Amino acid sequence: MKKHVIAFATSLVLCALVFAQDVQRLGPGRKYSSIDRVKLEHLRAVHADRLRFASERKPVSVSTGYNDYRAILHAHAEDASHTGGTRPEMLAAAHKADVQIVMLTDHVRPERDFIDDSWRGVYEGVLFIPGAEDRSFLSYPMKSIKGVKAESKEQYTELVRRGGGNIFLCHVEERTDWPTDQLDGLEIYNHHTDIKDEGAFQLWLQGALTDPVRLPELAEALRQYPEEVFGAQQDYLKNVIEKWDRDTQRHRLTGVAANDCHHNQVFTVTAIDDKTVELGYITSKPTTNRVSADKLPAISELVKDKKPGELIARLDFDPYDRSMKYVSTHILSRELTEAAVRNALKQGHAYVAHDWLCDSTGFAFVARNARRTAGVNGDEIKLERGINLTAEAPLKCILKLIRNGQVIQTANARRLDYVVKTSGVYRIEAWLEVDGEQRPWIYSNPIYLR
Repeated sequence: MKKHVIAFATSLVLCALVFAQDVQRLGPGRKYSSIDRVKLEHLRAVHADRLRFASERKPVSVSTGYNDYRAILHAHAEDASHTGGTRPEMLAAAHKADVQIVMLTDHVRPERDFIDDSWRGVYEGVLFIPGAEDRSFLSYPMKSIKGVKAESKEQYTELVRRGGGNIFLCHVEERTDWPTDQLDGLEIYNHHTDIKDEGAFQLWLQGALTDPVRLPELAEALRQYPEEVFGAQQDYLKNVIEKWDRDTQRHRLTGVAANDCHHNQVFTVTAIDDKTVELGYITSKPTTNRVSADKLPAISELVKDKKPGELIARLDFDPYDRSMKYVSTHILSRELTEAAVRNALKQGHAYVAHDWLCDSTGFAFVARNARRTAGVNGDEIKLERGINLTAEAPLKCILKLIRNGQVIQTANARRLDYVVKTSGVYRIEAWLEVDGEQRPWIYSNPIYLR
């Protein structure tokens, strides 16, 4: 225990140094660090902007011809010791978050079959598709592959895709040099990826758990503004997006969101005696550490008037519904069936959205020729005279038209129109100004004009 206490105290000393480095690494559009973003004045401002967005939101006039289903990929339940939730809890959360599709990604365990021992089909109106986070991929084979050997990434990819299965590269930040030509797509946003480089925030959070002033402040912030606290670390994953742009110039590649939800970002502070607390974490693995007033004098104030075993605080950052509302993959499909969803993902008929900022449902990005829709995001279209690209969002925002990774047109509007004269890979990003910062809202899959 002494080792843990020393490490914990040392981390607090390092916090200011790491924070100074983090400020210099703020991502595109950011003005504030994540520590600043969880201050009540910023949470309050973000909440006010979200309410305004909801009041200004209007239906989109451009039609894609498809239904817009909100889907969650990279979702864990009952699959590891560090997963804190169950599939029934996930189903209830899907209803709260207005999610119609959940694509599960079990951690592979030899004793279980991640296809046959999971949920598959429609449960109370929500379509579940079983899969696994395995060998650096999100894998959704059509049938069980338990016990089937694959000696290489290429053999494994072929095995998963056989008969119509889907496979996506995951945690792309660790694999920016991996080939993607045999894959259906890749994660263009992963929540876990986004928080991995937040060293200063993680140390600040550790310190807050033993601070008699900051701990109640953080608990109150989480109570009043749970989604704003959860979204405080939202960033634009520039190196991941750049890989996507590079690879789509060589082949079609569907970008999807990864919630990476486990319901495991839960922290507890419990009184042990008149000078000791126990800190409980689920996170990457269930862990408890005891910290005494001998090392951190502020502990005495935390345990004052508390009985042994009494819970001082429980901070639950990521219940399933909050994670599901945060970011999702909108799938454009004519029907809510497994076959139709799988095909839509292969075709790239999807877009990624941070719906916690504002509901993006209905967003459209289409190619038109003589007022006829020639294709939607994900489609490959022959470049002919008279092709126009149109994007429309439910809310006025900063629309960026990107060709081969470069922004070629920007509009502060609900709609953007562009007459195409050059072949290329065209996609849309929509950004919102939130509390004086620009935050990414929507990422469309590309339209490929050849």
